[in-house]
Amino acid sequence: MNKSKLAGIAGCVGIILAGCGGFVYTTVGGNVSGLVAGDGVTLRNEGNYKVGVSTDGPFSFNEASNASYSISIYGQPNKTNCSVANGTGTMTGSGAVNNVSVTCVPNVPVSGTLSGLNDGNSIYLYNTTAKGLESLQVTTNSTFQFLSYVVSGSTYAVSVNIPPAGQYCTVNNATGTVDNQNLTGASNVSVNCVPAVPVKFTVSGLTSGSSLTLANAGVGAGDKLAVSNDGTYSFNWSLLNGAPYTVSVDTQPTGQTCKVTNGTGVADLSNPTGASNILVNCVKN
Repeated sequence: MNKSKLAGIAGCVGIILAGCGGFVYTTVGGNVSGLVAGDGVTLRNEGNYKVGVSTDGPFSFNEASNASYSISIYGQPNKTNCSVANGTGTMTGSGAVNNVSVTCVPNVPVSGTLSGLNDGNSIYLYNTTAKGLESLQVTTNSTFQFLSYVVSGSTYAVSVNIPPAGQYCTVNNATGTVDNQNLTGASNVSVNCVPAVPVKFTVSGLTSGSSLTLANAGVGAGDKLAVSNDGTYSFNWSLLNGAPYTVSVDTQPTGQTCKVTNGTGVADLSNPTGASNILVNCVKN
């Protein structure tokens, strides 16, 4: 059978399907612009079918002719934020729709510098944004950058999650609102670490398999640490010279009562061991 006869048969099949309430397939799509190399956007249609696009250019979904369609963003890129124009509508025939436009604009990185960190130490930083909470470990005095970029117009807040042992770290220029017209505007975060006094306690008498939580109210809302064995422990936060500490039992172990001795005092850099003589003794009820 020659090609012209095959084409004619195919056309008749399409007409018969449409006339009998069936359908033929066509495409709905358009163009993506503004993506950054290494990033990609995932698009979704009303049937929850997904298409991944990694470079600027055309995309399309297979759709039933005469059907309603809805194209949306399923997964945003990291370095850009994408929006859809002309993403919804109803086809009036079997012709392809190709006017859906996906436009991506730059997101903004949050970065800064770390200074004063002792050799061999590390610090964990938090960045709180509309995307959620991101943790970053920094191990050297240098520049750092959070992996997740921030959508223009959104806020960021950098804080110390876990400080280095024997040091106290503060964050300057910690908060702000990013603007993709100024991509370096969130690059001035400054973290500085200085010597500080560790607060240590020694636990004795704790029953095997039990758990005890101690709290130091001298650090903001309280630095809490859970332990499950006898031994000597340090709270996560060391204290600046002259800062007070108050250590207490936050959660008692089951079937025991633990008492704190030497639980209050003032951190003294000239005598750092003074905050290390806290004793916690546990006895059975």
